[in-house]
Amino acid sequence: MDELIHLVAKRAGIPSAAAEIAVAAMLDYLTARLPSPMVGRIREQLGQVHSPRQPVVGEGGVK
Repeated sequence: MDELIHLVAKRAGIPSAAAEIAVAAMLDYLTARLPSPMVGRIREQLGQVHSPRQPVVGEGGVK
């Protein structure tokens, strides 16, 4: 999971906290639309999925 977050942050040129939120949003999207066994395999491959903290405006967060 950390590797995916790092990759998203690097390629998008965004802070890792923002990339963590983006990855969590993507997983939520896939969870709502893909069959459960497929989602389970994705989450299994990604490892531990953390709930990202919401960025605080003024600390590099999204406004």
